[in-house]
Amino acid sequence: MRAIAVSDIGGTPELVDLPVPAPGPGEVLIRMTAASLNPVDLDIAHGRLSLPTTRPLVLGVDGAGRVVEVGAAVTEFAPGDLVHGQFFDAPLGRGTFAEYAVVGATPSHGALQRTPDGLSAQVAATLPTAGMTALGVVESLDLESLDLESLDLRPGRTMLIVGATGGVGVFAVQLAAARGVEVIATARAEAEAWIRELGASQTIDYSTEDVSELVRKTHPDGVDALLDLTRDQARFTTYAGLVRDGGSAISVTFTASPELLASERITATNFMMQDKPGLLARITEEVISGRIIVPVERTITLDEVPDALARNAIGGARGKTVVRF
Repeated sequence: MRAIAVSDIGGTPELVDLPVPAPGPGEVLIRMTAASLNPVDLDIAHGRLSLPTTRPLVLGVDGAGRVVEVGAAVTEFAPGDLVHGQFFDAPLGRGTFAEYAVVGATPSHGALQRTPDGLSAQVAATLPTAGMTALGVVESLDLESLDLESLDLRPGRTMLIVGATGGVGVFAVQLAAARGVEVIATARAEAEAWIRELGASQTIDYSTEDVSELVRKTHPDGVDALLDLTRDQARFTTYAGLVRDGGSAISVTFTASPELLASERITATNFMMQDKPGLLARITEEVISGRIIVPVERTITLDEVPDALARNAIGGARGKTVVRF
């Protein structure tokens, strides 16, 4: 089978030919129909995660396709099922940038689900990592999950989303806006109209404007929540200063410093997903219902993945990149 892999940690992703993997106990083999790119793909390639990996290391953590074979103890799926999910089993390296991929499929695993009728594989493949992360963050700030004295995202609350045009950002903007939240999004000027269509109330061009200065000008009492999707620890600390007392600052890239995590003025968090099965089911329903849309920036072939990963590393993504097989 054809796949995109690195021969060793830190290597350059390239198109290779590998044997079709066989599912072990509790696993399923899937013929991939679509996959999507995420920043974590290069984190895995560069060994930034403290998890074991295989060699060669096939990249890709999100995908959709058809089950072709099931291993022992698999009762949830059968050959022929259309499925989508997050392929994030240890050891990492049996990814979705391949014509076939193996993933755990027992009830305790839960990151793989049947794809509902009417949802294309291309859209389904975009939902797991970015969609689940965005929904998990927004739900963590909802009134239902917090005491009345804590932060919540009731209508009228404000949220600054840094990195709003990327994969997680486009989901988070829509999910927060749908809850009546006033979203302030950082985006380049050419993306302003587009990100406003997704629900942002205010945009700031981070490449030409001072984000802190403008937020303080328009929201002198501070914002209720900060969601930072970038990887700059110093900048995250600076933007956390824009959050009102009692508010929340969330990083999905673990840039909240120990000092900030210990703050008593605000609640700072390095976000980690919980209940992946529930999150995947709910974000899928959000899309099926039409409450949010999935902005696909471009659709590419498998052999175009290395170049697309290199472009994504530079930044400036607008939505999701989908690999179609």
